[in-house]
Amino acid sequence: MTPYPGPAGWIQGATWAPSADLGGDLRRMRDGYGIDTVNVYGLETWSTARLNELFTALTSLRMRAVVRLEAYDPSTFAFRPEDAAQVLERHRELLEYVKGRPVAYLALNMPVDDPRVQARLGGINSELSARRQVDYAKTLVRLVRPHAGAAPVFVGLFYGWDSSYRIPSYRDSGADGYVLTSYSYPGSRVADGTGSADELIDASRLRAVADRAVAAQPGAPIVVEYGFQTLAAQKSMPDQTAGLVADVTVKRAALRATTHFYCSRYPAVIGTTYFGYNIFKAEGNPPRTLDYALIAQPRR
Repeated sequence: MTPYPGPAGWIQGATWAPSADLGGDLRRMRDGYGIDTVNVYGLETWSTARLNELFTALTSLRMRAVVRLEAYDPSTFAFRPEDAAQVLERHRELLEYVKGRPVAYLALNMPVDDPRVQARLGGINSELSARRQVDYAKTLVRLVRPHAGAAPVFVGLFYGWDSSYRIPSYRDSGADGYVLTSYSYPGSRVADGTGSADELIDASRLRAVADRAVAAQPGAPIVVEYGFQTLAAQKSMPDQTAGLVADVTVKRAALRATTHFYCSRYPAVIGTTYFGYNIFKAEGNPPRTLDYALIAQPRR
């Protein structure tokens, strides 16, 4: 079950939780799922030996990594210049390590969905929040650029799960591209494969979000992060409905339909990063383990 292979030259990515068998995982992802780019959280916490193992395997398999600058201090973060400096310091050693290694892009986190951050700025749609975000993105790109080597620097875009965030344009940041988080949602009923492809993937929503991103950052390349889960894996409707479809058969169709959607409509989209290859994550209230993964859930 995979959204790939896609068109030649696309970033065919997936978020990955590495096991002890790093090389084996990567080979299975490449050969069985068409994945050529892996998105890994928390690389800044890895030992040098573990990083060596990862990047040796990636080089051997002709794959690449997404290097995320994700970590920040949620107790103080408020999109200030000093926050950008702290984010750089948290990732400085990692950036120096990956310079010259197979990196698809550096992904700079914009934690607009953190309610603690929002509270310090008067809400996500406040004038202060918009102004701070623009200045922060520009500052962080400027700070990271000398440490990036040849790796492109991409800034995160997220318009909210309900598309209610009035995120400003980050085009003045000087970023090389953007990472857009955009999920399909079920409408009045969970997609069961009986409707059109547009209904299956909630194309009207995807189109509205993608149009917004392209218009706000004209001419810039975009990688889309998304995922699908199934109602069949739950006993009842989960609280978290992002990417929810009926079952694995419908999920398989939705994966390919999403790739076709972006390929056929958006030249700016240069690839996708699926969430996630082997990730079964507890989300919602009450928390439930959701089957976003491309692989089958291990038996308990």
